[in-house]
Amino acid sequence: MKQVLPWLVLLLFCMSFPASLAASDKGRAWLDAQKDPAAINVNGSWDSDEWGTLHLKQAEGSRDVSGNGGGYEITGVVSGKKLFMLFLTKSTVEYCAILSADDDNNTLTGSYSTRKSRFKGGLCQESSRPMNMNRKGK
Repeated sequence: MKQVLPWLVLLLFCMSFPASLAASDKGRAWLDAQKDPAAINVNGSWDSDEWGTLHLKQAEGSRDVSGNGGGYEITGVVSGKKLFMLFLTKSTVEYCAILSADDDNNTLTGSYSTRKSRFKGGLCQESSRPMNMNRKGK
């Protein structure tokens, strides 16, 4: 039994490591598939009932978004008037979100979903929960 335990631990570690890389790769591919030029800028702080305060960075003229909030690192992209976000821990995708901007670009509404099991294909679950964000100070 003593000889089997180290091998079992090593096997479990090896099984989880490639799956987290695959989820990260799938996340990047999902973001890269959103091709429209950015029609909004989400730079700044946002209030969300679901996540608390989110701090997003988007350089002027860029589509790429980064930030943090709710205990997660955030990476994303703006495509048209939509924001596509991934919530990550240690480079592992935990949640996906898609939000659309209102006319004044101060409210984003949409939904988020949890990632699929590491052993299932795809990135995030089909079922989702509502998500709203309001720009702080507006």
